[in-house]
Amino acid sequence: MRSPKAILNEKTNWLIRLTCLFWIASKLICWKLWLADRLFPLIPPFDFLHLPANMHYVLFGFSLTTLVLLMISPKKRSLQIAVIVIEIISCLLDQNRWQPWEYQYIFTLFIFVANKKDEASIKPVLIFLLASIYFYSGLGKINPVFLQSIWYNLLLSKNFGVSYALAHNRWIYHAGYLLGLIEIILGLGLLFKRTRKIASILLISMHILILIVFGPFGLNYDRVIWPWNISMIGYLIILMKDSEEQFSFKSLELRWNPLIVVLFGVMPLLSLFGWWDYFLSSSLFSSRPTDMYMCVPINEKIPLYEYADEGKSPCDSTLGMINVRSWAFEELNAPGYPQRRVYVKMKEQLEKKYPGLNATYYIYSYKNGKKVKEILP
Repeated sequence: MRSPKAILNEKTNWLIRLTCLFWIASKLICWKLWLADRLFPLIPPFDFLHLPANMHYVLFGFSLTTLVLLMISPKKRSLQIAVIVIEIISCLLDQNRWQPWEYQYIFTLFIFVANKKDEASIKPVLIFLLASIYFYSGLGKINPVFLQSIWYNLLLSKNFGVSYALAHNRWIYHAGYLLGLIEIILGLGLLFKRTRKIASILLISMHILILIVFGPFGLNYDRVIWPWNISMIGYLIILMKDSEEQFSFKSLELRWNPLIVVLFGVMPLLSLFGWWDYFLSSSLFSSRPTDMYMCVPINEKIPLYEYADEGKSPCDSTLGMINVRSWAFEELNAPGYPQRRVYVKMKEQLEKKYPGLNATYYIYSYKNGKKVKEILP
């Protein structure tokens, strides 16, 4: 019979391998996001971080290599630290790389590094991280724009073919708020031993449903979230074992664990007031992040015009409309980073690269329960 320490050690190994496997899968799906040879601009947080294209190739290669090596030797602390350092450097070269799953995986690995000498603390801290993600993901969905853009347009209408009249029935339309409310309740359920098992089972069911709806046999949309959803199922299955075990909040106070509490438990609250980034606040499919649309003259000689649709709102019939989010999905297989400061820098870069573009840039921000349009000067 194996000792509790041996069982804990095996569980830790599986969690690290799971993280690395689906991290690799996500990065391969959106491989162009990690390189510089693309039309979609790189937007580093500081201008001096514009580096030659070959440096991005090197970092991408190092990233994949160290992740594979860590899968082979999951307990090797030097590899764990190397992966974290490489990913942080890569993300500093382009804010579009600050994807929710990238952010989560970096700090998941950080939990293992910070609790190397006390593996018993890993499980409660990881459970807190997951509970926070579900809580804020659900909270972000409780807004009117989510009902229209995700609940009605994407799910009821496009996926399930529900008629306009039926979908806009008062009860059916507002039932969309239940998605966020249920996610909040299940996230909180992970924190308590009496509800952890049932919450895990229902959350696993939710991820399976997401894969069915957004997967290749459904909408075939946002492919980069497919491996993330599978990894979340894996986390829940592993952590569900011994679910009757008492959750120890004491572990959150030890070593560097308070950093997880601050970044995942406190800072996302600030995003509700626009003071913290949406993708760092588990704002997943909430319709709250900022969008940008470009109206460009019809000129097929401009390379990025291949991502334009003619005559679409907010542009008139003589212009092509580029939905920046759609452009990112088409070229990078991942969404761009939806913050106003990023879009402002993107406008500056495009105007510098294409002096004759003569485009108009529209920003749509979520304010007071609705989307507000702004034209960038």
